[in-house]
Amino acid sequence: MDEDRHIALARARALGAARWLRLIGFRAHAAAPAFTPRISTYHDMVDPGSDTARLAAACRCMLGHVRRQMVVEALEAERHWAGRRREDDPYGLEWRVTERGAILAIVEHLLDEALLPLEAAGAL
Repeated sequence: MDEDRHIALARARALGAARWLRLIGFRAHAAAPAFTPRISTYHDMVDPGSDTARLAAACRCMLGHVRRQMVVEALEAERHWAGRRREDDPYGLEWRVTERGAILAIVEHLLDEALLPLEAAGAL
């Protein structure tokens, strides 16, 4: 029973990640299609009937793509924040990220958390 609850939570996290990716029009790279129902990974993450092995594989796949794009966004944030006046952030406490980078950090966390119970259940 506990395992079912953990898998349901993993599915909810994967769905949340998929919603964010869809909202921002995520692409794994410039030439890749957008994350939409036209790609199988979307269905593996969103379909409540998807088996746990397919769900885990889709989450793992998207996690790699998200992490790669986070590096791109980190470089963009460095460029954006370079040379900003210190009085705009006198204590140096502001997040120095892009909006997209912040969303990708949320998605990364959701995917990481979705994978934990899936891997514990043996959905490798």
